[in-house]
Amino acid sequence: MKFLIVDDSPAMQAIVRRALEKVGYNKDDLTFKTASDGLEALDIVRNWEPDLVISDWHMPNMSGIELLEEIKKQMLNIKVGLVTTETSPVRIVQAKEAGALFVVHKPFEINELQKAVLPIVQGSVEGEKMLTESANSVMNEVVSDLQMPTVSAIEKILDGFSSMDVKVTRTDRTGINYKYLPYVLGLFADNETDKIKAVCIMDLRATAILGGAFTGARAEIVRATIESKTLSKGVLDNNKKLLKMMSALFYDPISKQDLTLKSVNLIPKPFDRLDQLGSSSGEKRIDFKVSVEGYGEGQAILMAVAD
Repeated sequence: MKFLIVDDSPAMQAIVRRALEKVGYNKDDLTFKTASDGLEALDIVRNWEPDLVISDWHMPNMSGIELLEEIKKQMLNIKVGLVTTETSPVRIVQAKEAGALFVVHKPFEINELQKAVLPIVQGSVEGEKMLTESANSVMNEVVSDLQMPTVSAIEKILDGFSSMDVKVTRTDRTGINYKYLPYVLGLFADNETDKIKAVCIMDLRATAILGGAFTGARAEIVRATIESKTLSKGVLDNNKKLLKMMSALFYDPISKQDLTLKSVNLIPKPFDRLDQLGSSSGEKRIDFKVSVEGYGEGQAILMAVAD
């Protein structure tokens, strides 16, 4: 993960870096570069292509908003967030319209920056894009031939590869409850065409419970994760492993193959396409809850999408 920190204050560069080092990634997987103004940053962006630029607004030579606008103008496809003393509502709107993914105000608590950065580095931008592209294929009218897993098979996978006793219980259909953001979206695809054939939607509670169960985390840690509404990289990585195992439970009679896990993405805020999936009336849909003693219970949905 490559971060470019842009600020004319070396002290602020160090503060931002310390916050980023605590987002849950292995330090060996993090690479940092710094710039003292937008012009210097723009040169680094062109040649280094960071995963995320975190920039101040007010700097000499080229401001943060000018850097943002130049990145957009040159179509460099680089994610940018601002950390700034700027609080003018008009200017904040200007930054968002120019493409800023977040604006964090100085001075800030470390967890404020982490909450802004985590959804981006964990794929929420890509997840919303893929969700938009796939939501129109939700099974409202067309019936897929995909063979869905059974609840007992889901429980066997989750329980068998976890350190805790995971219970899976089928429930009545339920919509998206934004009280339990962020949601996690898993996309399952055909091996040959890479076309999305099924989705898994898990609320914050289910994601935290399964992530903790995979490694046998203490109950208070899982409950603290749910209360903070912040999913660490470790929790998401554990869910990716479990969803990858679950992909083998789907069978596509057309390709005569199991599905493969295409991606796992975070959906950190209300999103109409997520609502559309949650309210789908498709027949090949399984609503279920997962629970672990001491952890609590969470809600999840597995559903096929149309060909």
